[in-house]
Amino acid sequence: MKKHIFVTDYLNNPNTFIYMKKYILILFTAVLFSACHHNDFTVKGVISGAGGEMLYLEANEIHRIQVLDSVKLETSGEYEFHAKAPEYPEFYRLRLKNSYINFSIDSTETIIINAQEPGFTSNYKVEGSDNSEKIRIIALAGQELKKYVDKYNEQIKNPENNSQLLAQQLLEKVQNYKKEILPLIYENPRSTAAYFAIFQQINGQDIFDPYDKEDSKAIRAVATQYDFYYKNSVRAKQLHNMAIEALKMARIAEKGNTIKIDTIASVIDISLPDIYGKKQTLSSLKGKVVLLDFTAYQTEYSPQYNLLLAEIYRKYKQQGVEIYQISLDNDDNFWKVSASNLPWICVRDANSLNSRIATTYNVQQLPTAYLLDRTGAIRTRLTSMKEIENEIKKLL
Repeated sequence: MKKHIFVTDYLNNPNTFIYMKKYILILFTAVLFSACHHNDFTVKGVISGAGGEMLYLEANEIHRIQVLDSVKLETSGEYEFHAKAPEYPEFYRLRLKNSYINFSIDSTETIIINAQEPGFTSNYKVEGSDNSEKIRIIALAGQELKKYVDKYNEQIKNPENNSQLLAQQLLEKVQNYKKEILPLIYENPRSTAAYFAIFQQINGQDIFDPYDKEDSKAIRAVATQYDFYYKNSVRAKQLHNMAIEALKMARIAEKGNTIKIDTIASVIDISLPDIYGKKQTLSSLKGKVVLLDFTAYQTEYSPQYNLLLAEIYRKYKQQGVEIYQISLDNDDNFWKVSASNLPWICVRDANSLNSRIATTYNVQQLPTAYLLDRTGAIRTRLTSMKEIENEIKKLL
């Protein structure tokens, strides 16, 4: 005969409350875990060959890098991070030692990034995010271009090499890079991959120049989409201001008031000796507004010109303005005597009028001056001594 179990019998059983407590605890834990992470994104995977190393999750914000979380990798290399999903699409990175993998987050998504060490930044795979996969493609293309630029910087030091041929080859590499990346921008200008692409740099210099006519089109396309879809985001505002400034410069250029900067010059650093023989590097001045000046002290204009620069330097030095002045004088002693009285950075190219640096920067007459913003990017070429101070003010 089948025995019937009534609710009262069940409730009177002393083990019932033990089972119920366990069930409620398990249920509460699951609900709590779900509540804690329902507004989070997840990035996880395996970093093989990096056992014992610290892996960091960082937010790649416009003006700073913020560490969100970290973990010491076990031998297996497995990791999993959770962080609050951003209001608008944003950028993040995994950091292992001084190497980075960039990715983007649009919502409460889960991204899987598997990598290995060594080769952390170049040998990795991304799953779960089409934008982050495209960012990987862009980053790898940029790494290859940087290798070529570094190779060019070494080759150009050898006087036996053909500087014009090397410059032409580098220009072709830059153009090929853009041909590869531009389709990724135009297929979806509102994407984080498109945004990531237009802000790529080589040795601190922008690859896509906002003052170049063709590059500016791509930048404006991204700016327009961000302005429409993410109008109140800080990145939309950044792009908007950048696009407006580029349009202003384009109109000035059309009137013949400025000269387009050579594409090669935008990615080439300068390192020359000062009067004491110490190498002074242009890229080390990042964070300042820099007047990059090509001149010669053995000229009639030089005394008056340097007096003008001295007055500007006195007024704006405390606001973060620096002058990096390259002499093309062929008389070393004359240059040293003249430069010893000047308060800014004075260097000399011993190749004088045959200077490869001057050729790279399209210097056709003296003086020729460029203005670099605080990121180290060339912003304008100055064609008149009268406009120097006004153009400096715009970048402060």
